[in-house]
Amino acid sequence: MLKREYSTGYHCNINCDYSEWRPTWVIIPSVYVLVFVLGSLGNGLVLWLPGSSRSLTDLLIASLAAADLAFVITLPLWAAYTALDYHWPFSKPLCQVSSYLVVLNMYASVFSLTVLSIERYWVIAGRRRSDRTQGSGVCRAAWVVGSVWLVAGVLALPALLLRTVRLVDVGEEYEDDEEEEHTPLIRAELLWTAALGLKSTLVGFLLPMVTLLICYCSLGRLLSRHFGQGPRPDRRRQRHLLRVIATLVLAFFLCWLPFHANKTLSMLMDLKMLPYSCPFDQMLVAAHPYATCLGYVNSCLNPLLYACCDVAFRKRCRALLQRGECRGYWGRPEAATEQHFQASKMESD
Repeated sequence: MLKREYSTGYHCNINCDYSEWRPTWVIIPSVYVLVFVLGSLGNGLVLWLPGSSRSLTDLLIASLAAADLAFVITLPLWAAYTALDYHWPFSKPLCQVSSYLVVLNMYASVFSLTVLSIERYWVIAGRRRSDRTQGSGVCRAAWVVGSVWLVAGVLALPALLLRTVRLVDVGEEYEDDEEEEHTPLIRAELLWTAALGLKSTLVGFLLPMVTLLICYCSLGRLLSRHFGQGPRPDRRRQRHLLRVIATLVLAFFLCWLPFHANKTLSMLMDLKMLPYSCPFDQMLVAAHPYATCLGYVNSCLNPLLYACCDVAFRKRCRALLQRGECRGYWGRPEAATEQHFQASKMESD
């Protein structure tokens, strides 16, 4: 039986069959292992290649890679958990730390992505200079990245403090709402769980998504005005930049939208804001592992989208694989991202 770890599940009817689609036990653990391998290599490479650069852009990319790497190292645990029919064979502290890293990754990744996008817009719009000197630029970059991780760490604390391990008998845990009313304690727990779920969706998805859409739509118009009348190489650069922008937004949106939509619909049904339907609830329960898996896949996509989109960076990576050495492409300030996103006539020197 599938235990719905994201919901208290008190609306569930004991006569509703929550049996899981068996291929989940093979498909999802396999995907987790693949994401673990690709994410560890990709994010580890991003963190290893940087040299002496301490620009805000580079530190934010490193922050994104660090968040993804901290999460993907827990994926073998979640793969075992899923393969064992959602039985956690490890200790309670390991469950708490692993759950904390999952939520920490979600917040730290999306906050780093959002701040990076805003920073790129301000640089390209010419409203501030890139951090090309040491001193105040380094302090500012460290302060911004530290704030991102501090806020993400605080927001993720409920996963560390409230997560627990217990034996669950699905047939005994769920009561029929028609036969038994919620006790005050159960109702309080239900409201608290719903509030935490709403907080994570609002702060970890909706607000950053709106910010990203506004930022990249403004950036797209900015680049169109700048390059629309320019020579053909500039027009080619415009098309390339807009494709990258669309890829960044769509990757985040497509990876996390199913998870948050599934969680929100289940939460609304728990609160009786949506009428309970056994077939609909069965669909939510069956889809939840796959929606979660899709969100986790984003952790191995980010290195490809942020680091490997630059031609020079890819050449360095190939040279690293061929010769087994690296001279630190990221050692120059703003190296990959500055080359990739730079609009030469709009950024003052």
